[in-house]
Amino acid sequence: MPLIYSFFLALAGAAALTPVVIALARKRGWVVQPREDRWHRSPTAVYGGVAIYAAFLISFALLGPRHAQGLALVACASAMFLIGLIDDIRDLKPQVKFLAQLLVAIVAVTLGLSFKLLPWPWLNVPLTLLWLVGVTNAVNILDNMDGLSSGVALVAGSMLAAIAFMRGFPEMGLIAAGLAGAAGGFLIYNFNPAKIFMGDCGSLFLGFTLAGCTIMGSGGASPLTLSLLIPVGVLVVPLFDTTLVTFQRTSHGRSIAQGGRDHSSHRLVFLGMSERKAVLVLILISMAGGLGSLLLQYVSTLMAVVILALAVVVFVFFGIFLGGVKVYDANARPTQRWQSPLLGRVLMYKKQILQIVVDMLLISAAYSASWLLRFEGRLAPDQMYLLTHSLPWVLGAKFLALWVFGVYRGDWRYVSVHSMIQLGKAVIVGSLLTVLALVVLYRFEGFSRAAAIIDLILCFMFLAGSRSLIRVFTESVSHKKGTPVIIMGAGDGGQMLLKELRNNPSLPYVAVGFVDDDPAKRGLEINGIHVLGARQDLPQLIDKHQAERVFIAILSSPMEGFEDVAAMCQEAGVDCTRIQPMIKL
Repeated sequence: MPLIYSFFLALAGAAALTPVVIALARKRGWVVQPREDRWHRSPTAVYGGVAIYAAFLISFALLGPRHAQGLALVACASAMFLIGLIDDIRDLKPQVKFLAQLLVAIVAVTLGLSFKLLPWPWLNVPLTLLWLVGVTNAVNILDNMDGLSSGVALVAGSMLAAIAFMRGFPEMGLIAAGLAGAAGGFLIYNFNPAKIFMGDCGSLFLGFTLAGCTIMGSGGASPLTLSLLIPVGVLVVPLFDTTLVTFQRTSHGRSIAQGGRDHSSHRLVFLGMSERKAVLVLILISMAGGLGSLLLQYVSTLMAVVILALAVVVFVFFGIFLGGVKVYDANARPTQRWQSPLLGRVLMYKKQILQIVVDMLLISAAYSASWLLRFEGRLAPDQMYLLTHSLPWVLGAKFLALWVFGVYRGDWRYVSVHSMIQLGKAVIVGSLLTVLALVVLYRFEGFSRAAAIIDLILCFMFLAGSRSLIRVFTESVSHKKGTPVIIMGAGDGGQMLLKELRNNPSLPYVAVGFVDDDPAKRGLEINGIHVLGARQDLPQLIDKHQAERVFIAILSSPMEGFEDVAAMCQEAGVDCTRIQPMIKL
């Protein structure tokens, strides 16, 4: 198959050429030294993008298409490679670099590389320019950790090649396969610890070519499938990272063009992940986005919209979670002289505003999904009419109930049983109000009682799930580093202490296990931590888990009675601390 030949030819080319570039760079002194705003720890060769570009060009010359769009894309991508190479050598000013990128994008559109999404052709031109320049820079700023940009390009190019094969776009497929192979061959030397960096000549070339391939793939397809799902799904990681960095820098009064360790990969490392694991997590997210865009082509348009809405909510909360990681110096002065007063006012209430917007998506998704489930995934035109015209009343009724029950007065970081009960009450009342409104307005003709029940269940599941996402991310992604400690007492006091140790960054302790005298708790797992044994097992457990401190968190017992525990800790050479009750009777 030509696609496979293109991929492996470029892969072999990059794998063979990259060591040559590394040797030449070291010989000529083309290396970058470790710096505070960079992530590498040793001098590393640069200009790896030359090997990527050369390997791709060999593959394209031997196997590539000779269609006008394909030739236009490769020619403009070559110009973008030259802009990046000049920037690597001469360090262009940001405005000059951006203007050069825009001119290349304009030439590409002039040569026929353009979206055909909108019914007004003149609006497709600025949309295409924004996409080409935006994705190019998104991949460029994603090149901030060993193997991340090349890994994402490998996944994105492979997914685009698969989509091209399935949808019948041979010219797009050969270019995408060659690009994926070139990125894969370079990744061998670029993965942590990197022997070479690609530089702007590589990242700008990869970004522009990927953006161009998605535009080529949009021709002849419905706007929802290839024209929307594939570009966003395949390039979800660079788009997500760019959005996160832009919003965080703007909200902290920093220049968007200012570099720093504030990208999604850096934040994952600050949470305790290794650099390799952080990169692999983002590559897997990129793969999931590509596979999702593939699968959504085989479902109905309405079902695709529902799934997209849920995916957007997950990424929004993932962004909120990563945005909460402290990466900026609190004492540093903002570098941006001007900040929008409107933005400041919005940021003051951003949690409530964002939660309302998210709930609007989720309520709409639940209501639409209930109809799809009731009518086996396909809606007749009259059913679609009823769904569309009743949705505003559904939103109004449910938002009224959510507001009355005080759902928006809570904080999504502190999900409790009480908040879930309040949410459940609000959803039930909102559903009853919805049914009442539909009876008054439509006499409930054409509507389904089963769909109303499904909507109630889905609405609660979606809203409750969104409010639990921050906690899910915190407990599954965060890996706090610190002094290993053992907590004595697996009851309420021990669980309260465990929560404080996890959530308070100023406490340099990590719980490795519980100790409890209750035989019924032996071997249980509580909030991800095992009950390792009883108090008489402390000496062995301290030695086995290299614990340096023991906290006694049994608040229901008198202060006396733990002298033996203190003696065992003293003999083992570790500190023993009794947690005092907050309220003494």
